[in-house]
Amino acid sequence: MFEPNINIIFNSKDDVFVFQLETGGIISYTIFDSSLHYMESNSLKDKDILKFSTLIDEYDTIHLVALLNTGDLNYYKFSEKIWSKLTIAKFDTKSNIYNQIEVLKINNKLHIIYNYSNLINSNIWTIQHVVYESEEKHNAIRYLSKKSTDPFVLSYDSQGTIHILYRNDINNPQIYHCFYSPYTRTWSSLPKQVSSDNSNTSLPFLFIDSKDNLHGLWIEALDGRYQLKYLRMSSKGKEKYIWKDVLLPYIQFSKFLPIIFEENNVLKLIFISNNSINLLYSNDYGCTWSKGENSQDIDENIILSKVKKNSNNISYLYCYPFNELKFYFLDSLLHKESKNSTNELPLETENKNISLEIIHTEDTISNELDTKLNELLSNYKNFESQLSKLLANQESLKGKLDEIQKSVDSKKRSILSRLFN
Repeated sequence: MFEPNINIIFNSKDDVFVFQLETGGIISYTIFDSSLHYMESNSLKDKDILKFSTLIDEYDTIHLVALLNTGDLNYYKFSEKIWSKLTIAKFDTKSNIYNQIEVLKINNKLHIIYNYSNLINSNIWTIQHVVYESEEKHNAIRYLSKKSTDPFVLSYDSQGTIHILYRNDINNPQIYHCFYSPYTRTWSSLPKQVSSDNSNTSLPFLFIDSKDNLHGLWIEALDGRYQLKYLRMSSKGKEKYIWKDVLLPYIQFSKFLPIIFEENNVLKLIFISNNSINLLYSNDYGCTWSKGENSQDIDENIILSKVKKNSNNISYLYCYPFNELKFYFLDSLLHKESKNSTNELPLETENKNISLEIIHTEDTISNELDTKLNELLSNYKNFESQLSKLLANQESLKGKLDEIQKSVDSKKRSILSRLFN
């Protein structure tokens, strides 16, 4: 189900690049437009590639790191439809097994993280971390696992802290969390066990949302029954940096890797149950979860692929990458229509209609303004008339008061003259 030999990239225009490691160690890629219509196919010139990983930066430059059978670690860049290549390291592929390689671009620095074991002690695995074009190189984690170890899962937050979930398979396999601090440039010395001692775990998954909350998933076998385990770690508040067990709605699921991604501020937990793919969703960044109503039938060739976008909100998707490209529960691509659809108006007609709409809108606004202005002028004239009447009444009243005052004064003088005379 999980296909490590396929990587999918979305650029800022929502064009889709599907990279696939073919037989013979050749990396081919197919480009689809934002309506998921085929555009072109091509391949890298190098052969005998063992592992590869991709990413895309904010400038739409695609970065690809590939490990060849010869031990060469090649770094490819795709910009303005041109590939460039540089060999940046030499690995010992004769003595070591390299199971996984990942690349991240954080603060304009390329981070290469991979795991390997020696052929003599193939159960002892080391995760190494190298920062390209710097002196940084770390033996980040050492753990026990089988020769075909589970993939480790990583992500990074807005501060550049890299987090990893991995399975340490000693006697009773357990899930551990480890992180790298960009400030101290060191990995945590004591990885933290996040799964329960009495359970048998597998298939860890890690996602960091846009609010820097960590979300851990894995499958837990207890008393012969399988259940989905979900833990959440907040980056803020009283429970900062503490893994908390969060109860999920009851679901029946098949033993395939569940994933989480974020779309339009909603977290989506995708899982497979029998022959359908289903959804849990959270509107509060994982504090509570609800069941989605719509399940979707799955094609027998459905795969789980690594996905890279300019944003860090999607890391894996269930998809059907053959012939007609399809992504499950990715709403932003569900209702895409062809750019050449007959329902669309020609550009010139659209522009004319837009111009007419603008003119009509301007006329409407002008008429409304004229009406309002006339109303204001009419109200002003009424107010002026009322004010004139008030002033006239005030003058008349003042005259009457003056006459009354004269009459009173006259009577006062008459009374006084009679008293003193």
